[in-house]
Amino acid sequence: MSTDQHPRAAARSGHPLISVVVPSYNHGRYIGACLDALMFQDYPNLEIVITDDASTDDSVAVIRRFLRDVAGATASYACRYDAAADVIERAVHPRYARTGRRIVFLRAEANGGSTANYNRGLAHCTGDYCTFVPADDICHPQLFSTLARPLLDDVADFAYADMFVVDDDLRILREFRLPEHSFDASFRNWYLCGVAKLYRRALHDRFGPFDETADADDHECFLRFALGGARFVHVPQTLYSVRSHDGRENGLHAPGRFARLLEHSKRLVLMAREREPARPGVWREEMVSTGAPDGMPVADGPPPVAERVVLTDEERSYFAGGNGATARDAGEARRG
Repeated sequence: MSTDQHPRAAARSGHPLISVVVPSYNHGRYIGACLDALMFQDYPNLEIVITDDASTDDSVAVIRRFLRDVAGATASYACRYDAAADVIERAVHPRYARTGRRIVFLRAEANGGSTANYNRGLAHCTGDYCTFVPADDICHPQLFSTLARPLLDDVADFAYADMFVVDDDLRILREFRLPEHSFDASFRNWYLCGVAKLYRRALHDRFGPFDETADADDHECFLRFALGGARFVHVPQTLYSVRSHDGRENGLHAPGRFARLLEHSKRLVLMAREREPARPGVWREEMVSTGAPDGMPVADGPPPVAERVVLTDEERSYFAGGNGATARDAGEARRG
């Protein structure tokens, strides 16, 4: 099996591949739990694309440990008491699912910023549906099986759910229930749709990637989808936990950066109030007729990475490549 092949049997049985980009920068404390939550989703066909933006903490070590554990870690449970030997026997099983998961790890040589990191991961996605999950958030086990349903039923192109806001100890600070979708509720009153979400990857083919000059990058991108005729649906279930950044305002949530994000979101709301969205679903008709993207330009090929590792679904072995992967790294990876 080559490094880029992966099984599509689940897609043929009614479960299209979902690609989940996990952008990480200095999230070593949190990313292990985020990745575990993805591995234990009840949806049977996931591609997890981890993209590290040149972290300076232990993030890369945590990610590599996770990959080794996926390849070979086991767990056990008490299953039988042997009275004659006075022994409680244990059944040993793989810690993680052996099928239905393809994992791609990308390591950048230099920090390029959060939006470029989203786009780096997106360029390596192959699923019919996609999303991104920040490395400090937690997806509840039914997130993707639930959000995939309206896409599978072809009643929506973009589905989103409610969420808990949690602290670093996973104490629930509040439940955030979003309004039922309308263009007014989701984009003209304020931006209320883009955290716990899943959408058709073809929307990026039509409207381009995230705008790397935008402070409110997801708001700008999803407004672009909505104005172009993407069909949105709110699923009124709490399926996600987003961490509060109170007390750790860094990166995207650093005071100056977050203030710029809010100012950009204000401008986008005012723009939405002045424009009318296209007819729902028209974007797919336009793709058929033109075959050309509209919106942000798509780069020619994936952005360069220092290292790319693929953990395949069937072989449970690594394949390392890129100009930053050492022979030791590749050998250790292939040993799995």
